[in-house]
Order: sequence, then C-alpha cells, then structure tokens
Amino acid sequence: MVKSGESPDQLPTLSIVIPTYNEERNIDRCLQSIFTQRYPQHSLEVIIVDDHSTDRTIEFAKTYDVRVLYSGMRDAELSKMIGLKEAQSDFFLYLDADIELVGPDWIAHILRPLLENDDVVGAFPRFLPRKDDAAIGRFLRYHPLELDPVLEFFCTDIDETVERKAQGYSVCKFTPPKVPPIGICVYRRDILWRIIGRMRRFMDIDVPVILSENGYAKFAYVPECGIYHSNVRTIMDLVNRRLRNLHTIFLPDVENRRFRYFELSDPKALRRILLWIVYANSVLPSVIKGIYKTIEHRDIACMCEAPASIMLTDLLVWGFMHDEKGRRLLMTGLRHLLASRG
Repeated sequence: MVKSGESPDQLPTLSIVIPTYNEERNIDRCLQSIFTQRYPQHSLEVIIVDDHSTDRTIEFAKTYDVRVLYSGMRDAELSKMIGLKEAQSDFFLYLDADIELVGPDWIAHILRPLLENDDVVGAFPRFLPRKDDAAIGRFLRYHPLELDPVLEFFCTDIDETVERKAQGYSVCKFTPPKVPPIGICVYRRDILWRIIGRMRRFMDIDVPVILSENGYAKFAYVPECGIYHSNVRTIMDLVNRRLRNLHTIFLPDVENRRFRYFELSDPKALRRILLWIVYANSVLPSVIKGIYKTIEHRDIACMCEAPASIMLTDLLVWGFMHDEKGRRLLMTGLRHLLASRG
C-alpha cells in the first residue's frame, strides 16, 4: 500500500461512484466539488451510474471527465453495486448526487488515516450545515452523521467507538451491534470487493457492520472532511423520506439487514422504544434540548428539535401500524416484552 508523503505520481487511486436519476439541479455542484480537488486528476475515476434520466443530468455530467454507465432499475443500491463492480482503483467511495465535498483537500485528508494505518478499512467524514440551507436541513447537519432526533436516540454515537485519537482524525473500533449508521465512507476497494462483492445491492449502512463481522473493524472518523447535503427542505420532506425508507427499504428486508436501529424482539429495546415515544410526546424535554442546541450552535434552526421529534415519532408509529409486516413485528415484540415481565 502506498504510504503518505510519497510523490503525486505514487498517490493512491480513488473510484467515486455516483448513482443518478434526474439530478440536473445537483450533479454539477457535486462533480465540481470533486474536480476542483487538489489531488491528481489521473488518480481519480468518477463513475456515473444513471437510471436513464429524462432531464439533462448526463449532458451536464459529460462536461466532466466521467465514465457513464446505465442501470435502468430505479434502485440506487443496485446502481452503487454496479459501480463497485466496475471500479478499478485502490479506494472506493460512493456519493449521492446531492452531496458536495467541502474544501479542495478533502480527498487528501480522507485518505490520510487509511495510508497511515494498515488496519483501518474505511474513513468517513461529517455532515456540515450550510448557511443557505433550510432550517430543518441545518438542524440535521449539526449532527456529524445527519441524524434526526429519533435516530440520534437509538443509534450508537461515534464517540462510543473511538479507540484512539490521531492528528486530524479518530480511529474507531466497531463491535456489532455497536456501529454508527455510516453511509458515506471511503473503503479499501480490494477488501470491500472481497467481502461484499457477491451482494446484489450496496446497502450503505450495512457495509460497516458486515466488514466488522468479518474482522475489519477499524474505521477512521475525519471531522475536518465535511460534506454538504441538499436533500431535506421541510419537516414533511424529512417525514416522507423516513416513511418511504420504512416501507421500501427497512420493512421488506428487515430479516436480512445487518444494521438495525433497534431489535423489536429484544425486550430492552422495546422498553427503550416506549420510553422514546413518551419522551417525544411530552414535548417539553425536546423543547429544552432544542434551546440547548440553539445556544450551542447559535442557530434558531435547532428549535426544530421538538416538532421533528414528535412528528417523526408518531408518524413512524403510524407507519408501522398501517403495514402488515410492521404490525406483526410490533405484536411479536410486545409478546416478548410481556413474557419477560411474567
């Protein structure tokens, strides 16, 4: 493996895969953030995997030095896997088309922990709020993994996994199920391919769990590598995205997912869910938390804490109850809870 400090001609190569479908409003900013990096352009391989967009996505993309593939499956996770199969570089990264890399040295900084630590398999950035984002977007991105209040409550925090700190990054050890929900991550491509190459879909937050279960448990968190995301503009937009993910990604394949926000068959997890429902609907505690975050970040957008907490909680419960599989999982969980108290 190439070590840091070597000449530009010896720098490692990076494949960046971007699934697209009608992304003409986003793709130019995404690609511009890649191609303005102070990193040798010949060391970058950018692959667009398009679902036959009907707008000018590909026209805009082809103004850059990119390779265009087509999927036609209307499934971003399948497109990511197509890109991984075609990637040829030392490292692999997928980006959504509405993501921008912040700063011209982003690639150099995100690769540094991988070059300095042979046992680190992946390095991940943090989300950053942008001043012109909608309030709900800024609120979400004050969390380094862009977690809403519900997910923040149930997910493992990055700090819980930190094994040691280095200059500019932290080395984390993931021990399933104690794995943060990491989507955007630079991986060693050879290891990634060896472990998940036979998978049909690239389920991003499952990948760190799968790698950890196969002995590749070291990851680096690089907070100086920020990313902008332009996917949520209103609270209802956020709610609709969560409900769509519930019905199209989480519930249909919940038995096979390696990352789980909670385990409904575990009485402790179910008690924690019930505690959160009471907390969110009490309103006052989340208002106080919103005030604290507003003071901490000096941004009134953090007062989205309370409305986001109660709306997401109650509508996700509604989503579970109005889905046959969701109802079955909840009933099974309640039976486990009652049996544990009996």
